[in-house]
This record gives sequence, C-alpha cells and structure tokens, in this order.
Amino acid sequence: MSARRVWIVGAGKRVRETALPAFLSLPGRIEIAGVFARSARDLDAAGRKFAIRALADARATEFAAGDIVYVAVGKDAMPSVLQQLTTFDRAQLELLIDTPVLKMKHLRHAVLLHGWRRATVAEDVVHLPWIETVRAASGDVRSVTFDRSAYAYHGVAQSKALCGSRLVRARRTKLGSGSARRELEFDNGARAVVIEPRDYAVGRVVVESARGTFADRFEGGESGVQLTPIVESGACVGFRIGDITTRLAPEEIALAAGPPADTSVIARMEPLKRVAFRRLAAELSDGRGGYSIADGLEDMSVDWFLERFGAWKSGGFRDLRNGRAVRVWSAIGRLG
Repeated sequence: MSARRVWIVGAGKRVRETALPAFLSLPGRIEIAGVFARSARDLDAAGRKFAIRALADARATEFAAGDIVYVAVGKDAMPSVLQQLTTFDRAQLELLIDTPVLKMKHLRHAVLLHGWRRATVAEDVVHLPWIETVRAASGDVRSVTFDRSAYAYHGVAQSKALCGSRLVRARRTKLGSGSARRELEFDNGARAVVIEPRDYAVGRVVVESARGTFADRFEGGESGVQLTPIVESGACVGFRIGDITTRLAPEEIALAAGPPADTSVIARMEPLKRVAFRRLAAELSDGRGGYSIADGLEDMSVDWFLERFGAWKSGGFRDLRNGRAVRVWSAIGRLG
C-alpha cells in the first residue's frame, strides 16, 4: 500500500509538538505533502525544516485523489479556512479537522464539512494508550472519574471512550475557588465525573467496574489495583494493571519519551497525546477514518451548554444530532 499524502493547514503548537512528530513516525504510511498557513515562512519541527506556504497560494492541481487535508488553526479562523478549501475538489479529498471542529457561534458553517470524500475529527484522546489497558482490566465500566485530568470537550470524548455508550445527559456544578464538577450519564447506565480545573501534574483517573477499582493514583482510604507505566531503561514502554500489560511499539516509545521514570500515567499526558495522535494517523493511513464529526460537534456543544447553563440533555434543542436544533443554533449564530 502506498503512503497517504497529508497536507497540513496550520503551523501552531498543536502541529509542531504533536501532529508533525506523529505523522513523521509513520514513514511509508504517511507522507507530508506540504504545510500551509496564513503566510509563508520556515518552520523547524520534529528535527526537520519545513517551508510553509501561504494557503492562498495553494492550487487545486497539487492535490491528488485520496489526499488528506489536516486543518489545525485557531478556533475563530476555522470557518474562513474551510471556506478557502471549497475551491478544491473536496469529493476526492479527506478532511481531518482539529477539535473542537467549530465554535457554537460558527455552527452555521457546518455545511462546509459536507462534500468531502470523508471528514473526521483529530480527537486523539480516545486513542490514549493506557485506555486499552484499563479496558482489558476492567471490562464494562460502571463509572470513571477524571480528577483534574480531563479538559472541556476532550473530557466528554474520553468519558465516551471509557464508558462505551451514548451520552444522554450532563450537568456541571461550581464548587468554589475556581473548581467545578461535571457529571455525565450514559445510555448504558455508566457515569463519568470530571473535576475541574485540569492539572495533569496532580491529576488522576479512577475507574470502577464489576471487576474492581483501578486508578493511576489512590488517595487516603482508597484501595484497588493501580495503573502504572512500565518503565525500562528510563523509557515508558507500556502500561500495567495487575497481571494485565499492554506494550507500545518502538516508534511510540520514542514519542512518549521525556518524563522521569517515577511520573504517573496522567502526568505523562502531553507526550502520550503524541502516541495517541500517531494511532489516529495510522487508522487514517489504513482508510478507517478518525473520530466522527457528529461526536466532535456534540462534545463541543455539551461543553458549551455546561459552561453557560450548567446542564445538557440529549433529544432536545440542545442536542446537535437533532437537525432542528442545528438549524436553531445556526440561526442564532447568524444573529450574533
């Protein structure tokens, strides 16, 4: 199978520190065809130098059928960038769009996500390598608590990944001193709690199932089986819960490098996101696509409603899987 060509639109921290290292770790499967931004300049990233071109100078004839266009630009710039991309033959191209896809006030631009050969979301947290370890140990999850270890719409996506069901309602309660508690309920009866604000250095994850309680760090009075990194020669090479172990590929070990040996799993989140992005990119190279647009927009809207109104529920005017709700909030966005 020939390598999938990827055109990158954007040159910010997300591209430099996560996407480019992940893409470049898949030689023979992913090829960087070019990098675009608002203006031309040089970019040093992942040990390589890239000549960034202005997106306005891109020509439709440069893109081949099956190419992937990865868009990672500022939230307010996303609608205009998507509009610029309409000049290309999108029916032959695959779109990979970064989170949160669109801001709520830009929902009327969701039509620009149509017309592509395929469009998915670069939500890498659902591919975090320790999640597969937890799933193998826990089986069906009853509850998961992200204690200062998940952020906004990413927390919704992580909760879905572990609870394995459709989100039906959510609420957010302010706790004082800048902290808050989000509670998510799923169709299969599972629940997720997200304690804000996020702080990976002290954060932790706790999972409960019929098989027991699992966490990367337990606090006073708590008990269960610990999720730990497997460290060999100073490098994280996998994860362990009791007798359950999962291993990283050699290229993933390189991407996960950096933290000291005694660093907890959650405190390793930033380098592990590179591993997660690589797994997402590998799926794209195999033609399997990424996180769905519907889920990405839902995660964004759940976060938006929780921040402003403290509650969200599926099936009503706050549910963007409902076409009528999309039309209503698109119209409100136009008024704004």
